[in-house]
Amino acid sequence: MVHSLKKALEYRGCPICQMLDKDEYDFMCRFQYQTIKEDKVRQDLISSNGYCNFHFYEMARLTSPMANAIVAKDLLDREIREMEEGLLPSVGRNDCPVCRYVRQREDCCLQEFQSLLPEKSFQEEYERTDGLCRIHLKRILSLLEGNELGQFLLRTQVEQLKQLRLELEESLGQGGTTLQERSRGKKAWWIAIKKRAGKKGLKDPE
Repeated sequence: MVHSLKKALEYRGCPICQMLDKDEYDFMCRFQYQTIKEDKVRQDLISSNGYCNFHFYEMARLTSPMANAIVAKDLLDREIREMEEGLLPSVGRNDCPVCRYVRQREDCCLQEFQSLLPEKSFQEEYERTDGLCRIHLKRILSLLEGNELGQFLLRTQVEQLKQLRLELEESLGQGGTTLQERSRGKKAWWIAIKKRAGKKGLKDPE
């Protein structure tokens, strides 16, 4: 299932990260099932040298011991063959299918965000969110090339950061009197981390 960017605005944190988290999880659920049931999918995974470090551990938590054992055995078989043929183990060299999928979905999300941004109603809704994480802000700004929409995003980002700082102060006992303010303050530290780093496994642009 591909998730809607507008729907993602309803949740806290970067809306693009929110979409990618859901799409990534759904893909991994489907993919781990396919690796057991479909020989071609499993062989393509083995040819890609498995998953990256991050997604190996994510899959280990998500899938069954049997599915993990099947993939691990096939990878070991490949490595044994390579070494018996005098080749060095292909450690670290892979084309992780989950990373590949997430990159494709991220490109789609960035394009969708860019296409929605000129809409006044979308801008108003976006202003009420936590905004983009630092990494996705950089990527969107590179697409906008410093135009008026880029300036809108920068101004909005500053206001969103100031709001988040207030919530952090509330969580530290420096403010916040209503139940809603206290509730948002309790989550502020986690939103601040996600605002800075983006979703787990997201690469910072060079």
